[in-house]
Amino acid sequence: MKRELPGITIVIPTYNEENRIEQCLTSVFKQNYPKDKLEVFVVDDTSKDKTVEIAKKFPVKIFTHKAKHGEYGKMIGFKKSTKELFLYLDADIILFKRDFLKKLTYPLLKDETIVASFTDEKARKDDAALLRYLSFDFLQRDQLYQVFSPTLKNVTEEKTKEYIVCRYRDGNILPAGMCLYRRAVLSSIVDKFDMFLELDFLVLLTKNGFDRFAYVPNAGLIHKHVSSIIELAKKRIRNVKKVYLLHVDNKLFVWVDLSRWSNVLKLLLWIMYANAVIPSILTGVYKSIKHRDLAGLYEPVVNVVITDVIIWSFLTSHKGRNLFLSAANKLLKF
Repeated sequence: MKRELPGITIVIPTYNEENRIEQCLTSVFKQNYPKDKLEVFVVDDTSKDKTVEIAKKFPVKIFTHKAKHGEYGKMIGFKKSTKELFLYLDADIILFKRDFLKKLTYPLLKDETIVASFTDEKARKDDAALLRYLSFDFLQRDQLYQVFSPTLKNVTEEKTKEYIVCRYRDGNILPAGMCLYRRAVLSSIVDKFDMFLELDFLVLLTKNGFDRFAYVPNAGLIHKHVSSIIELAKKRIRNVKKVYLLHVDNKLFVWVDLSRWSNVLKLLLWIMYANAVIPSILTGVYKSIKHRDLAGLYEPVVNVVITDVIIWSFLTSHKGRNLFLSAANKLLKF
């Protein structure tokens, strides 16, 4: 007997998103999914533009807060959610395939041991060249983040025609936090949190035995989160100063574990590689040929700018400097 489709709560945190929210919500309500099964929340951080006014054109519930932090908005929406499944979307996301929700729901219906499903993040041919370059990676990771996080192959346990089952282990988790979760399971683990720290939540789920995730290729998600190198650099600075360093003492998901001398050495080698530039130029040419897109030539620019911006963000913070000094001492002692 065919199982009935589950209800889904979709939460979209916003702040001054008048140029993006309409496209995002339009793509949500064009989904080939029963409308009575959808619960859509827009959680606004006191926008000063027409974000809320535009959102009111759609059948959504609107909540507001003044935390000046998107992760608080996500958590507000999560705690108010009532449906069986939960998904957050950034306002700069477009679901360009109408069966996106059905595709992500499928593995959760087929296998009760799968706690969440996710897909790749794409760009269109007419999107900014930088976004197309980042989309060469299925999770839109900068090369720096690719070096310090596992590949899909590292976590693959089994493959089916529709999806790939990923088995996570502590320290071997894909940085894919935008998932369609089983809400009750996630709630039982993270309900005491004030912020929706999605990568930390992946670690918490894994440590509590909920370690099976489904990767659904090509479900149809466009993530238009950046269009210039300056914008990307600002995002990385914010992530370091406003998210990572503020919570580093309790951080569960760590891109680079500086307590291990091997990772410190690896980071040092990466900094030298990125700033050498010429190796990155050759890699960029290769990627341009492979993907038939000159956007690959962004490789040396992204490598050197983002690497140095992140290092600068750490070194201009007291806590960040202490982390680097501690890491340097470990390497010298070895």
